[in-house]
Parts: sequence; C-alpha cells; structure tokens
Amino acid sequence: MALTLQILLPFFGGFAALLAPRLAGLSERWTTIAVMALTLIVLLLAVVSGDDGRWLAFTRADWAPSFGIQVLLAMDGLSAALLAVSAGLGMICVFISWHVTHRSPLFHAAICWTVAASNGVFLSFDLLILAFFWELMIVPAFLLIALWGHGDREAAAIKFLVFNAVAGLGLLAAVFWMGATSDPITFDAFELARDERSHTAQVLLLLGFAVAFMVKLPVPPFHAWLPDAHTNAPTAGSILLAGLLLKTGAYGLFRFPPLLFPEGLVTLAPWGMALGAFGVVYGAVLACGQTDAKRLVAYTSVAHMSIVLMGVCGGVHFALMGAGVEMIAHAFSSSALFLLIGALQHRTGTRDLRELGGLQKTAPAFATSFALFFAAALAMPGTANFLGEALVITGMFQVNWVLAAIALVSLVVSVVYATRLIGGIVFGEPKPAVQGAHDLYRHELWPIAVLGLCTLLFGLFPQALISVLRPAVEAALTPLLFVQP
Repeated sequence: MALTLQILLPFFGGFAALLAPRLAGLSERWTTIAVMALTLIVLLLAVVSGDDGRWLAFTRADWAPSFGIQVLLAMDGLSAALLAVSAGLGMICVFISWHVTHRSPLFHAAICWTVAASNGVFLSFDLLILAFFWELMIVPAFLLIALWGHGDREAAAIKFLVFNAVAGLGLLAAVFWMGATSDPITFDAFELARDERSHTAQVLLLLGFAVAFMVKLPVPPFHAWLPDAHTNAPTAGSILLAGLLLKTGAYGLFRFPPLLFPEGLVTLAPWGMALGAFGVVYGAVLACGQTDAKRLVAYTSVAHMSIVLMGVCGGVHFALMGAGVEMIAHAFSSSALFLLIGALQHRTGTRDLRELGGLQKTAPAFATSFALFFAAALAMPGTANFLGEALVITGMFQVNWVLAAIALVSLVVSVVYATRLIGGIVFGEPKPAVQGAHDLYRHELWPIAVLGLCTLLFGLFPQALISVLRPAVEAALTPLLFVQP
C-alpha cells in the first residue's frame, strides 16, 4: 500500500491543490506542501519497515488480467532515494515559487502531477504501466513551461513535447511487441526477463527503450530540447526537469536494459560508452560559450548525464555504482543552481553573465551558495558529485582507458565554465543590475541548506549512499555476468 500511495498521494494531491482554494478556502501552496510532506513520511515508514532482501517493498495486484496488465510496484534503495528526492524537490518548488499568482492552483497541481508520474516511473515493473507514466509525466511539465515560463516559452514547450513524445513511441512499440509475443500475454518485467529472445531481437528492442531514455537523459544528439526548455521554464520547472525528469531517463537505462536485454546491452555498450564520452566533452565545451547562466547550467547537465550513460554501459561494479551516485548527486547540485539563478533573475531581471558581478559584496549568502554548488558541479572532493564521477571513471579504466581519459578531459574543461560563472556572478565590482539585490530570503535559504547538506553529507560519508544503492547495482550486474562478450 505504501508504494501505491507514493503515486496516489501526489496525483490526488494535485486535484486537491487545484480545487481546495475554491471549495474549502484552503491555500494551494500549503495543500501541496502537506501532500509532499505526507508522501515523504509514508516513504520513510516504508523504508524503515522494509524487508532485508532484494526489495524494501513489493506490491502486486491484478488490474486487467485478461490483457496481462497488473499493478506491479517494487522499491529498492535506488528507487527509495529517487522517491525521497522527488518529494523533497516538490516541496522546494512550492517554497521558491511563493511569488507565483498567475493560475496558482493549476501551477501547484502541475507540480504534484509531475511528482506523481515520476514516482510511477521509479516504481513500475509492469512495462505497460511504466510506458503510461513515461508519457504522462510529459503533460504537467509541458504546462509548467508553456504557461509559467519566460521568453519564447511556447516554442520551447512544444519542442520538449515533440522530442519526448516521439521518442516514447519507440518504448511503447517495444513494450507492445514484448507483451504480445509472450505466452501468456504479460507485461511483467520479471516474467519477460525470463523469455528467450534472439540476439537481433534484443538489440532492436533495446534500441526502442534506449532512445526514449537517452532523449530524457539527454545525451547528444538527443539533447536539443533541453537548453531551450531550461532557459524558458520557470524556476520550479527547471528544478523538476533537472532533478526528476532527467533522472527518469538515467533510472530507465540503469534498471531495464540489464534486466531485459543483457545480450543486447553487451553488444551496444561500446557505442553507448563512446556516445557518453562525446557527450561529456560536448556539454562541457558548449557550456563554456554561454552567457546565459541558466543555459550554461543546462549544458553542464548534458555533460553530467553523459557520465551516467558511460557508467551504465561500462557494466562493471564501480561504473554502475558511480552512475547511481551521480543520479542523486546531480539532482542536488543542479536543482540548487537553478534555484539560485532563478532567485537572482527575480531580483535583477537578467541572467546575462555580462550584466552580473560583485555579488559577494551585495549578497554574501548568495555568493557562498553559488560557490558551494559550482564546486559540486566541478566534482570537487568532499561532494557527492566527486564520488559519482570518480567511481564511473575508475570503472571505465577497467573497461576502456581511452574513453576514461576522454571523460577526464571534461573535468579540465569544466574549470573554464565554472570560472566564467563564478567570475561573472560572484566576483568583481557590483554591476548596476545587482546593486541593492536582496540576499537569500529565509524561504530560499532553507532549501539551499538542505541541498548543500545532502551534497556534503554523501560526499564526506559515501558509505551511507553506497550501502543503499548496492542491492540495485548487484541486481543490474547479475544478468551481465552470464553473457559472453
């Protein structure tokens, strides 16, 4: 029941946020916060009372048995960590959007529905239900960009919709084919993993899954929607994109190819690693040329998520563990950076690095927060990002030292874009745009403190996160051990 509530609470909470102000005179903001807090409490209770085996919690119930459809939800340490991030970011999005008054009930409902659909992806092991949630989460994210974004928001929202909806068709086609050719018809991922398929079928089906996941991740050449979506989205939209939607792509790559298509994954892994290595350098180089702070951070996400692709395709313990860690770490650091840039834009009316500067003299808490989270984005030692990238690159040296060396080059390039961002915002004499800019407010400071604490906690005490992720990593490795390279 606890797993079902992870989906139902935010889903119906969205309707509560939408209708409560009119029907009961309740605040949509506090309604959303209460829903997210309750979702997080239910999750914590499920984790504390969870089993010691493979799964912390497991739910199976028939839905449409004549069509092979069932409610099949499972949670391990990786799922639990992502669910906690989901509820936490949902709550943060409300606090940092307190100024939003335009269609506020619908805005908060969209936050709830994005969390609900993302949670469905993190928990579902019935592939048809997974595909349903995969497509569903596009809708509230589209609304957030199109209705509350900036600049050319409609074009950015449509580009986001087209890229993700079209890519999802490959996933849906693969799921239908697998379910229809099983005997009896089923969409149970665990049952389908036992079916024998030819090598060619595994490769083709994996491509259907992988394209959908890599568009959401995203990695080049599937990334074209991301910079525009981030640039034109509201702050809450950027946080949910970076902290949740990108992680559904990373989670999908981590979870399903090793389980369903181990032979296909071994065949395509060298291409995936090469694509990831290219994406790491490509994202870092393009970030260096940006003057829009939000667009700069968007391109760094391309680089960091390419690290995750390399880790998953590496297929060894260090690389897979690093990919899992990087998912969580990037959710903290990227969400915090988008929060800070959004707050700065709200005060100054600009994100142009050429018009900003001297923030350490006018808003020291702002400047300190920027420095902390760009240290995390640089994967400095002591941060969770360092742990994730170090594990992936260590694993890659076990598999392909050339690609590992290319990934290391991106760390050098990242110094350039970090210097541009920090130098353009924090140092120097205060520019006119930041004159009189208020430092972080209390409702902005506590989310930054929480995200910063998590970044440093898992960086300084890595075993706390590694022990949580280990069952998921071992489960992903096991099918690959029986495949002949």
